[in-house]
Amino acid sequence: MYTPEMTDTGYHNPGRFQWNAAAEAAYWQQCEKIAYTDVSEITLTAFMDAIALMYPNDWQGDAQCESFKLAEMVCGDVTDIYAKVGERYFTFRDKATMTHAAIVNRITKEVLSKETMYQK
Repeated sequence: MYTPEMTDTGYHNPGRFQWNAAAEAAYWQQCEKIAYTDVSEITLTAFMDAIALMYPNDWQGDAQCESFKLAEMVCGDVTDIYAKVGERYFTFRDKATMTHAAIVNRITKEVLSKETMYQK
């Protein structure tokens, strides 16, 4: 087996960046945290374009509500989530492990329940 010979380049800098696992983990956790988005309403066309973009991951639901996630992660375990609730369509970014019920609950809590309160 060949082992290359290590030679001294003469370059020594004690202040040079040193890899730190804790700092890197904190960096990626912060990136993942920034990737989350609020729920926003989209059109049927945008919803259908997202389905056609790539094979939908975890597609669930019925005639009244459905949801799916893109198979590609934005950062860490965060992905784009799309949902239909009634005749309206929504998207947001959250954990890829989020259940269909949790997706519908988040949309209801952040959008639909607020509209009901404003109509009273």
